[in-house]
Order: sequence, then structure tokens, then C-alpha cells
Amino acid sequence: MLDRRHIVVAGGACDFEDDPLSVEIYDLETRKWDTCESMPAIFEHSAASMWLSIAANTKTLYAMEQASGITCSFDPISRIWLGPFDLRHDPNIYFSVIGISGDNLIMLGLLGNSENVKDIKIWELKGESLELFKEIGAMPKELVEKLKGEHASLSSIKVSLMGDVLYIYNPEEPQELVVCEIDGRRRVSRWGSLKNATVNDGGRVTERAVLTCADVSLGDLRKAMKSGKGSFNTVNNGILQ
Repeated sequence: MLDRRHIVVAGGACDFEDDPLSVEIYDLETRKWDTCESMPAIFEHSAASMWLSIAANTKTLYAMEQASGITCSFDPISRIWLGPFDLRHDPNIYFSVIGISGDNLIMLGLLGNSENVKDIKIWELKGESLELFKEIGAMPKELVEKLKGEHASLSSIKVSLMGDVLYIYNPEEPQELVVCEIDGRRRVSRWGSLKNATVNDGGRVTERAVLTCADVSLGDLRKAMKSGKGSFNTVNNGILQ
């Protein structure tokens, strides 16, 4: 959702099976769907969640090709795509994902190669063409090893953000969630990790995991408790229950 009014569906829509780049936008005020300019042709072979990283603030939607770092932005008001922008300012980055902290675009990059991860760094990006890079943190080595899990390599990561808190995980080895926070100086601080107890609950049948997070108010909790259908998980001694 963008600007609290528009919902954008990019990368294929219900009436456009032959166009993998089609875009539709839903206006919550008028309750109408409209078609928009298709995604840039550079995404022709990667217009799916498996290959793209998506982030949106109150004004703009960003789509990044994770393997190349090529990024385009979409304005829901003008309904125009801008870019492409190459966010790989460091040639050692071999995989990257994006997210939003506050209203700012954040990029996480794996440096080295999948068999030898040298660093996982975090940058804040600004400017009309996202040309202004500021490194705000680097993951401690011991947490990089936890992300690898039982594998010697690390080919990809995922990130989910809420406010200034980042949850980073390996979709192939989701036993550990690495957590960090962006402080008032716009630097990453308070690194740590959580064990995901749901991975070994006996009911897991998939090979990959997807994590998301949201700002939950007391009103949301009251509604969930009244419905009788909600379930609650807590963090106890660093373990996600």
C-alpha cells in the first residue's frame, strides 16, 4: 500500500495473463481498479517475488532485481516508472534486498560470493536517482555464521522491517532471525538474534519460510482476542515461541 490510499499490484494481474509486467492500482477512496504503465522491460524475465525485492514508503514503490541490483521506482500519483538505477556501488555485492526504515530506503548487500561471504552491510539511500549512499552498519561475523545455518554457503537473505527494527533471515535456513535497530543517529545498533522455534514444530512441510511484521496496536489485540480465532507467539529468552 502507498500513501494510505493506493494498493499496487505489479508483475501480472488477473486480466492480463499474457503480460507478466502488467500493473494495476486500486484506489481505496473511489474503490476502483485502474491499469497503469507496465513495469520496465528490464524486469521481463524477473517480474516475480522470487527474483525481486520490493519496498514502499508513503510516496514511492521500489522494485529491485536481487541478483543485479537494478532498481526502478513507481509514483502512484503520476503512475510513471522511473529508472533503471544501478544500486551496486560496490562491485563486491553479489546479492541485495531493500526495505523502508521510517520513510527512507534501506539496502542490505551480501559481499564476496555465496561460498565465501565477506560481509553483510546495510546502506541508507537518498537522492532522486538514489545516488547518495551512506553505510550505516555491518553485521557481526558471528551472526553471519548463524544465518548460514548448517550450510557452508549463503546465496540469499530476506529482510522485514517495522519502524527502525530489521529482521534478517536466510529463507533456506530460517532457524535464526538476526535483529538490529537503526538509532536516532541513523546508525545500526543493538545487534542480536532470535531462535525460530516454529521451524522444528513438526508441522513444517515447506522448504522455504517467509517472514513479515506489522505495527500491532492494543485495539488490534482486543479484536483478535474477541474473535477467538487468533494465536499469539512470544519471544522468551531469545526464542521465538
